[in-house]
Amino acid sequence: MPDSSAPSPTSAPAPPTRDASPPMTPLQRNVKQLGLLFAGAGFMAASIAVARRSVLRRQLESFPKFYSGNRVVHKVDSGERSLMAVQALGLATLNVTSFGIMLTGGIAWAFDLYELRELRERTQTALRRPGNLSKEDEKEMEKMMASVLDKLGMQKPGGQLAAAEETAQEGGAPEK
Repeated sequence: MPDSSAPSPTSAPAPPTRDASPPMTPLQRNVKQLGLLFAGAGFMAASIAVARRSVLRRQLESFPKFYSGNRVVHKVDSGERSLMAVQALGLATLNVTSFGIMLTGGIAWAFDLYELRELRERTQTALRRPGNLSKEDEKEMEKMMASVLDKLGMQKPGGQLAAAEETAQEGGAPEK
């Protein structure tokens, strides 16, 4: 008599999948896509404010004091220059990173991409699409490239290889 507590092969639970979450509505999808764009825009505004504040502070530091003489040259040592360079590099990196986040969010929203998996799938379908080139078009392109290479004084691709293959088929050794 079979055990009633053992699951039957037909009623075995399906393994969990990645796509088990309920589908998103178009509005939810659009809001999540725009989230990255707005986060990048906010980050960019903050980085611009920080950079502007730093530049204004450096400008105020460069003004001479009220009762200082105009014949004294202020010398900047290499340590101070290095510190300024590191600060400038940090601010530039912050600005570029924030712009990159905003650009990524904008591109994702414009192309209706939500995940990297979607981008990968679309790229694969585009790459697997059959080409619309005919044999005549390919031969015309080869003739055009051969004429360009001749004008530049360059050898056609596969020229030495084709000559070596021809001599190998004839039974001789390739010439050097």
